[in-house]
Amino acid sequence: MLRSPRVLFIALTLFGLLAFRIVYDRRHGQLPSLERPASPNGLLTSEVGSAGSSLLGIGAPPASSADVKNSTLGFERVFVINLPERYDKLDIFTLAASLTGFSHDVIEGIKGATVVNKTLPTLDNIPKKEKSRNNIVGCWRAHLNFAQKIVRERIQTALVLEDDSDWDVSFKDQLADFATGSRYISNSTTLSRSPYGDDWDLLWLGHCSAQQHPSDQRRFVIENDDTVPPMAHRVNFNEVPKLNELGYDNSTRIVFRANEGVCLYSYALSYRGAQKVLRWQNNIKKFNPIDLGMGHQCRDDPNFKCIAVFPQLVDSHKSAGRASRDSDIGTFDPTQIRKKGYTNNIVHSTRLNIDNMINGGRDAKIEAQWDDQPQLTGPRRTRSD
Repeated sequence: MLRSPRVLFIALTLFGLLAFRIVYDRRHGQLPSLERPASPNGLLTSEVGSAGSSLLGIGAPPASSADVKNSTLGFERVFVINLPERYDKLDIFTLAASLTGFSHDVIEGIKGATVVNKTLPTLDNIPKKEKSRNNIVGCWRAHLNFAQKIVRERIQTALVLEDDSDWDVSFKDQLADFATGSRYISNSTTLSRSPYGDDWDLLWLGHCSAQQHPSDQRRFVIENDDTVPPMAHRVNFNEVPKLNELGYDNSTRIVFRANEGVCLYSYALSYRGAQKVLRWQNNIKKFNPIDLGMGHQCRDDPNFKCIAVFPQLVDSHKSAGRASRDSDIGTFDPTQIRKKGYTNNIVHSTRLNIDNMINGGRDAKIEAQWDDQPQLTGPRRTRSD
């Protein structure tokens, strides 16, 4: 049925007045703008957030330390680096991750022989031996592909682990304390979009050496921690903080701004951090293994903010059986057989407790690696120094 001209005139007039009011109120700050403000890392806030926050709508809500217990450990994405032919490593990694309660995607490892020299930023310090060259270059390229994926897909935060990495069965509880420490070291507020804070570039969770930055001597201290390995079972390949000399006992872990590091068993990059890694590594004048290169960037670039934890939360597992299965870049005696698997620096190894966790479920008996692990009472305590 056709409406009369009078009714149409009134309807159009009311619609026009309503549209005018909306525009007027928005220009004068009385209605929220649909424009999305940028975050400290340069992303629009609707693109920002941990995996526990929606990436849709007008800005994700602030995160909390509880978000580290979600399926991506409080990061937007979790990845594992794995050579396509190493199904065995991916099998066990997937099993361990599932028992700990987190999901992951795969970054394919790179064969160094496929990376031609003209794609490298420099040939200075490239090993002369072909095998050594290919091992170092392939590893370097795989980690750059991780950074590139973050930038290309505008991922706000991402964690990566190597496919032979191992962690404590209480990994999520450890990360909750680490997240609080990371926010402290990065001067982040409670309104951070990530539970780890918004002002960091690299979080170094798994390493074999880390040093504190001389420009920032603050520490976040986690005391009475039964996941800290005894001194006799700490294995590192370069300098680490001397906790006893700093006045801490043997059940203490610290979070701090890192100056250098070695080994990339696990680390996280922010979107901004991934941009910086790509820029830095494509402008190096002397080629180094990627872990040393990132350590040098933490040391030499004052705008590259690295946060580490010691003792580390992630390390490399050595499984029972043929030692030649361990690494794809090392050289091993093909006749060496390991009777029992182990992981340095990890007290309640997830990999060594897989059978217990599968068969025991929630009531699983979790075993420590060492008989001399001290028995602590009471909860973990945290403070800032």
